[in-house]
Parts: sequence; C-alpha cells; structure tokens
Amino acid sequence: MTSTFYMVEMHYPPTEDRRKFDDFYWKHISMLLTIDGFMSAQRFECTHEARSPFLAVYKVREPGTMTADSYTSKAGRTSVAPEFREKMTNWDRNLVQGEVENMEVGLKGWMIVIDRLSDNALPLPEGYISLNVVGLDATIAERGVLIGQSGEPDAPGDTAGWSVRTFRPLHLTRHPG
Repeated sequence: MTSTFYMVEMHYPPTEDRRKFDDFYWKHISMLLTIDGFMSAQRFECTHEARSPFLAVYKVREPGTMTADSYTSKAGRTSVAPEFREKMTNWDRNLVQGEVENMEVGLKGWMIVIDRLSDNALPLPEGYISLNVVGLDATIAERGVLIGQSGEPDAPGDTAGWSVRTFRPLHLTRHPG
C-alpha cells in the first residue's frame, strides 16, 4: 500500500520562547487536522546536532491534498505567526510517498531519517523504507526511514552520500477530531 506523507523540517533556536513556539505548533497541528485529507500528525526532535532538528510528519490522503483550496486558503508558510516564522531556518517541506501504512512512533520509540545527498550515493541501507519525493520543496532526491518502538536504534552502517538523523517523538500521533 502506497501512502503519502507531508514532512516539514526546520531549525528553531533554543530561545526563551521555545515553550510558546511549541504551544503555537500544537495549535497549528490542530488547525491542519481540520483540513480535508489530513489524516494524522506527529512532531519529532533530533537526538543530536543537525541542520534541521525538528520534523513534523503528516499523513495525507493523496498528493492533491496539498494543492486543494482547503489547504492553500489557510495553511502553508504564511500560516505561521510572524514572530516564530522569522526565527525558523532550514525550513523544508517535502511531499513523499512510500510503501508504509503509517509512520507513527510511540513515546519510547525513534525514527531514523536518511536523505540521499547525491545521485552517486550508496543504495539505501537494508531495512529502510524508501520514500520518493512527489512534491512541494523537493529539497531531497530520496528519503528513507526506519522506525523502532523502543530501545536504541542501531547505527545504519555505511551511509556515504546520505545525511542521517535520529528523531524522538515530542508527542503521540494526533488524528482529526
């Protein structure tokens, strides 16, 4: 079964307003989950230093969800409050598809996200689910994910030509309603 995911990643500085930003993002997810076609949402934070240490993963019904008037009329980059938007950097939005039912991670779980940096990178490591970029910013050539629901992830092995990040969930997966 091929599923579609809207993946938003960014850097937000560790400032005194981080709590306010997290509160804003919680409400932002609530708003997105009212849009027809948004099926679930979960936010993550990287466990190590990274260019974009925050990731939000939204399961959407199909790629057209992101171009429908119900989305474009009230969401997108301009839907983020200006006081937060000006501090967000390395902000990329990729629409991906892969043979995975969901990417839900429990609070004791983890997700490794691996991004192909060049066409001559090694093949995606064994066990990773390949996600093909189908829209939006298309800042990556290919993405792979590996999800675990407990413990610590194993190092992915030889990843020459790939960027590797390990994420932990900030909250459980949220669904509409």
